[in-house]
Amino acid sequence: MTPVLDPAEQSRRTFDALARLVERITPWLVAEGSWIFGGLIALNLVWLAALITVGPVDRAVLVAAVAFAVALPFDVAGVVLLRLTKDLPDVRLGGLALEAFQEAHFPDIERYFPPQHEQGSLSRRRARLSLAYALSIAVLCSALTLSGLAASLWHMAPWVGEVFLAAVAISALVLVAVAAHSLAPPSGAEQALKRKEPAR
Repeated sequence: MTPVLDPAEQSRRTFDALARLVERITPWLVAEGSWIFGGLIALNLVWLAALITVGPVDRAVLVAAVAFAVALPFDVAGVVLLRLTKDLPDVRLGGLALEAFQEAHFPDIERYFPPQHEQGSLSRRRARLSLAYALSIAVLCSALTLSGLAASLWHMAPWVGEVFLAAVAISALVLVAVAAHSLAPPSGAEQALKRKEPAR
């Protein structure tokens, strides 16, 4: 018989499982994130170059130019974070730094570095933090880029910007619908387990 976990323990195990999942799909997240940031950088550069030639003719163009100009440095920061997440474990920067200071006969240098048995957990923690920040930056950059696109299309005619925003909203709803419908239905064992759970 499966023991019933209290909510705090169940929550802790859930977060532990999610952290392990993120750790296992990190290479995929880094690769996809690099494509996303690369696409955003290209789009921002091309659109911003076109807006510079137009000049500040109205408020919509100014809003678009500001949105693209603000998004660009964040896009570059996102790419750098993802590259560091991917490359730092391969480079072994901490180990190389320790060896360099030991070769220079720096006194008690081992005290300034984490012990060998803690380095793996520190590396995983660093990767999770980098991915979380990269995801936050990607959301911000996507919002800024969409705002810039909508504002520049608004410059052409307000209804063009409105149609663009409506298309973005419908596309997001389609993605959510596909994700919701592709989830597996609860198994018989899961339904039986839910029936046995005490009411809270």
